[in-house]
Amino acid sequence: MELDPQDYDALLHGQSMVEKWRRSDHAAAVAAELMKLHGGTVPMSELLWAGAEAFLPRQWNAGRAAEPPAAAADIYERWRRLHERRLRRQRQADGKS
Repeated sequence: MELDPQDYDALLHGQSMVEKWRRSDHAAAVAAELMKLHGGTVPMSELLWAGAEAFLPRQWNAGRAAEPPAAAADIYERWRRLHERRLRRQRQADGKS
């Protein structure tokens, strides 16, 4: 994959939208809320945080991001459904083996 020179520079110097969001107060608040939902001091899975990074930076940049508790609840619910679906598939695959 080839990057546009501006995109490469933004990634290299931490100026991409995702990087800016990661350093924002909004991202810190969302992370804190996700930690609460995920069990307090239990580290978040990378997949859970990837869900946050998939759509929150663009919303945040546009000024339309939900408040951190609501954004975290939405992300956590999406992650929970994906996780349950993955477990069901794994059980089915284990049962067929």
